[in-house]
Amino acid sequence: MKKKWYRSSAVKAAALVVGVASLTAAAAGGAASAGIMSEGVLPFDKKEYLESRSFEQSMRHASFDVLIAESEKSYMESKQENEEVDLWEILADEETDTEGSSGLVYRLGDLEKWVETENWDAHTEDVLVCVKPDGNLEYMYYEDFEKKIRDGELGFLVADTYGEYDDGEYAEGYTQPEESGSKFVDALSAQGILACLKNHDYSSYGYYGDINDYYAENIGVLNSGVTGIADEDGKIIYTNVINEYSDYQIAEAFPPVGADSILDILNEEPGWKGRFEDAFYALNHALAQVQMEKSAEAMLKEHYGEGKTNLSYILALNPGSREEKIQSNTDAGDYEKRIQKLKSGQDPYVVVTSSPEEHDTNIDILKKDHYFNLWQHTVDNAAADDRDIDYVFAAWVDKDFAADDLLAEDAENFEKYAAYLTPSMAVCGAGSLIFLICLIILTAGAGRNNEKEEVQLNFFDRWYTEIGAAAVCAVWAVPVFLFLGLGINVDYVDKLKYIVAAVAGLGAWTAVMFLGGWMSLVRRIKAKTFWKNSVLRKVFGLLRKLLSLLKKFCLKIVKGCRRFVDFFAENTASRIKMALLFGGFCFFQFIIWTVILCGGVILLPVVVAVDILGLIYFLRKARGRELILDGLKRITDGELQYKIPLDKLTGEQRQIAEYINRIGEGLDAAVEESLKNERMKTELITNVSHDIKTPLTSIINYVDLLKRENPQDPKIQGYLEILEEKSLRLKTLTEDVVEASKASTGNISLEMADLNFVELVHQVIGEFEERFQEKNLSMMVHFDQDEAIICADGRRMWRVLENVFGNVAKYAMDNTRVYAEIRVNKPNVTFSLKNISSQPLNISADELTERFIRGDVSRNTEGSGLGLSIAKSLTELQGGEFKLYLDGDLFKVTITFKVKEK
Repeated sequence: MKKKWYRSSAVKAAALVVGVASLTAAAAGGAASAGIMSEGVLPFDKKEYLESRSFEQSMRHASFDVLIAESEKSYMESKQENEEVDLWEILADEETDTEGSSGLVYRLGDLEKWVETENWDAHTEDVLVCVKPDGNLEYMYYEDFEKKIRDGELGFLVADTYGEYDDGEYAEGYTQPEESGSKFVDALSAQGILACLKNHDYSSYGYYGDINDYYAENIGVLNSGVTGIADEDGKIIYTNVINEYSDYQIAEAFPPVGADSILDILNEEPGWKGRFEDAFYALNHALAQVQMEKSAEAMLKEHYGEGKTNLSYILALNPGSREEKIQSNTDAGDYEKRIQKLKSGQDPYVVVTSSPEEHDTNIDILKKDHYFNLWQHTVDNAAADDRDIDYVFAAWVDKDFAADDLLAEDAENFEKYAAYLTPSMAVCGAGSLIFLICLIILTAGAGRNNEKEEVQLNFFDRWYTEIGAAAVCAVWAVPVFLFLGLGINVDYVDKLKYIVAAVAGLGAWTAVMFLGGWMSLVRRIKAKTFWKNSVLRKVFGLLRKLLSLLKKFCLKIVKGCRRFVDFFAENTASRIKMALLFGGFCFFQFIIWTVILCGGVILLPVVVAVDILGLIYFLRKARGRELILDGLKRITDGELQYKIPLDKLTGEQRQIAEYINRIGEGLDAAVEESLKNERMKTELITNVSHDIKTPLTSIINYVDLLKRENPQDPKIQGYLEILEEKSLRLKTLTEDVVEASKASTGNISLEMADLNFVELVHQVIGEFEERFQEKNLSMMVHFDQDEAIICADGRRMWRVLENVFGNVAKYAMDNTRVYAEIRVNKPNVTFSLKNISSQPLNISADELTERFIRGDVSRNTEGSGLGLSIAKSLTELQGGEFKLYLDGDLFKVTITFKVKEK
């Protein structure tokens, strides 16, 4: 056996060690690269921080944060504390007069105080919807509703008798209980209805409808149902009270201008009728806007205020116009002079305007159009809000990084880690490549050595595949989860070397576990035990067996049901008789048990004995029926001499079996007589034909000799012509009789071969072309393919087609068309021939294929009546199908064979 280097134990050990070491190095390099880049250092950057892409990115991100904060802060910065915010503006998303145009207005100072409270966006479910008799809605807080009930301002209307109310007046029979005050409310609270309304939990109190349904079904204090909410005079104020809830239903900390709550505005202002959810949505939106503005203002003050950041900026919107607006974190003064002074200094700066040709910077990397496009896109989105307005944005950074901010931190990280980024990335890439090479070597040599070709499996390789994989993953995951659980990452560890060491350790552990699991997997695949030794395969096998057993069980049930149905479907009278007998037996047993035996246990053996006797009786009857059915089946299958055994039958079944045995004997005799007659007919035809052929041959020979004498008398010549014609016709008839006899009995040897059916039909058409022209018959041919291979005897198929076309030549009406067609409709090829008969066809198609039957009833033609019979027999002997169709004087024959594939 030729030795292969990668199967060597030394090579495998070296590849394993190098693989673990390379993956450890790759993990360490990757961790170092990720940690350095997380500090804002970009790969393949310049050595000088102020000229690097890392500096440009940090400066651009800081500028974006500033612009976003300035944009959010500016929405209401011009408003005073007592100025008002109209919620209709927010809902309609358009600028309108803010002086209470909708009636729902809040003071800006209240909104600012609101968002400063703890849980300012907390939601509430304490809003009730009170339905008035006219269908209008009135919103009310739960506390107000309960107070009105307890104060007696409102009461629950309870009906002693059923009636109706109309137009706010309740009809006769309705009364308001005396307990409409606190006692009644306390009773209702005990029953849970008020808690139900407050907590919005209908199901816990058995309540799924409205308040009226709950009272009518669950409150038994007054033994009557609540039909509405009425005032002190008994007039119905509300017909229903429902707990309302909305996703925007915020708890009110401050009321709107001119009202005690937002619900007062919803109940009184026409524009807010029925717009409960819209009102609270607009209120949420206004509060969120104020909260964002305050957060933006705080961020600008704490992080980007003058002296707290190294980034200075000036944003001029619509410069030089009345709407000019300057935003800056430094003393901008004349911003144009400030920018000109900036350009003459040493600090890195960027100037971005709404006109790209006016951009300016002293940072080399920003002079590329790609980076300036990023800056302009940033300013457009954050400050200009993609509006078509003019702007000038200037940002610059103190090159000395005097302030302790994020930019200074990024500069420090760059100086500290940038030099290590490229080497760490190289180590990661090289380690990964070396590990891949080692993995390929170990995969190629896994399981085999230079001494043995067969795969060597160890103890672990014989574990179930899924269990082995789960064990490897579980062992690997323990230190990984411990590492993640400790929360060791770049954000919490000051020195990156600890992170690199920890990740390198995980890389080494991962390499060991992965290579171990991978090598085991490869050995299983090479040994073809991966699926064979799989838990999933075992489960599938068990399921397959269970399904097979279930299938067999179901089939047995189906067969049993079918046999039961068949038992009563066949020979109905006998089945009914047997069923009545068994029913009588069961009734007799029931009478014995209940009346005579009185259900006693002592005489139970008697009942059991009766059951056994009945069972034996029915089993014997069933056995006799099976013998009779088996005998009938054998006789119908052709065993006419079979006799049903009578020794195991009694009574009616024995008599039936005797009749069946006699029927078999009669059928056997009839079949034997029929076969004998058929043999005699065949022998007679064969012998007579043979006896006729001998003198007929002599007659034909002597007629030929007489013609050679050249008699001069015309009469003698005419007589000889007639003799020759009639003797040849008699010879043909004799041959046809013999052929028909052999074909009908199958006494013909066939030489089957592949034939082109289309080509064979073409040849036959050519043979009959002159005969068709004699009768002025037009041949119409349509073949949909040029080739159709069938398996048949060529000589016999020629005889079949010759008989069919000869039949047309004899009996077709002169001056008509003959249609020949071949259609290939796999797996069959069908040939059809149609013509118009010269004689009326007042017989059936089946009769024409019988021997000695002719369409020419007067027998003026030269036919023998055997041509179609011979053609049909020969076609069927070769596995084809021969059919005739008659429709008036239309005669059609079709021949069908199976197409043989190439």
